[in-house]
Amino acid sequence: MAHEKGSDVFCSDAIRPGIFYKTEHMIAICDIAPVVYGHSLVIPRRHVLDVRELSDGELKDMHDTIKKVTPVLLRLYGDSSNSYDLTAQIGEYSGMSVRHLHFHIIPRNKTDEYQKGDKSVFDAIEHVKRLDEQEYAKRVAILRKELNWSE
Repeated sequence: MAHEKGSDVFCSDAIRPGIFYKTEHMIAICDIAPVVYGHSLVIPRRHVLDVRELSDGELKDMHDTIKKVTPVLLRLYGDSSNSYDLTAQIGEYSGMSVRHLHFHIIPRNKTDEYQKGDKSVFDAIEHVKRLDEQEYAKRVAILRKELNWSE
């Protein structure tokens, strides 16, 4: 299936090492600069900016991918509260950092650093340090194993 390409990082091969799950229409990757352990992204393979651009099949696949990946992230990185943020920034004034639709899945727990004070997990997204290549590969490998997925 041909997918429209954009010029953003999500349309390039640069994200390939971070993919831990892939379907016909979606990919799931570890965030290279996670705000908490397990911070991951679900990204349409076709270049789109808005959820309203997704076909019915892509929308279903997005839903199914989020539904499959989230419990694994919560089991590995969450706590018994099963708390998480699921968010997408869409549009010019939303804070979208990569001009390609993507959903953040951010496992939350009572001890994460954003539970106290005035720091917001969303404020931190743009200011977090990138993982080194070895740590990133380790996290991706764990998720691939948990989801029984390999390229």
